[in-house]
Amino acid sequence: MSIPAIPLACAHRPKRGGLVVPYVTFEHNGKDTFGTLDPHKQARAFESRLCQICEKALDPWFYVLVRPQDVRIGYAPEPGLHPPCLFYSEQACPMLNGSAATYRSDGVISRHPAGRPCEDPSCSCPVTAPTKEDQRRASSKADDWDAWMLPQYHLRRDAKGRALGVELPSTPPKRIRRVRVSPERKRALALVEALQSLGL
Repeated sequence: MSIPAIPLACAHRPKRGGLVVPYVTFEHNGKDTFGTLDPHKQARAFESRLCQICEKALDPWFYVLVRPQDVRIGYAPEPGLHPPCLFYSEQACPMLNGSAATYRSDGVISRHPAGRPCEDPSCSCPVTAPTKEDQRRASSKADDWDAWMLPQYHLRRDAKGRALGVELPSTPPKRIRRVRVSPERKRALALVEALQSLGL
């Protein structure tokens, strides 16, 4: 796979292997872990309305990445993205571009990347211990992903006031981009389209 062109908004971001390191990526002693969200950066991005890739303020219209289970719970658990940052992610991220068929088996790192316990008491490693969601996804088939364009930014919060994600509207969003679609979902979407064309 060729390395995608980096959008201008991401030119200031650090790179690894020619790819942009997203702002919300977890780092341990200067080593980044693609696909792992830093909970502190994630919270900052939610509260400050920042793009999860370039760290800049989101535009009035922005995208959120949405899985079928996110639609059911009513919020997107990852921070929003600018359109160019989304388009870049669609090409660069294995989960979005389809090059990874399953989630990794170990979930999020909960210890030193070298495989030994982290001995730094000020390190954020402990807060990245695998969550129930990480355990559910470990080695499972990759999820389908859509990108919803939204005009309003509202956060869903837990009982303690912490941001859980970006609220999804109850009405259809401005635009839906199909980002990653499994063969099973392609068949389901084709069936829905066929039924709609028949007026059913």
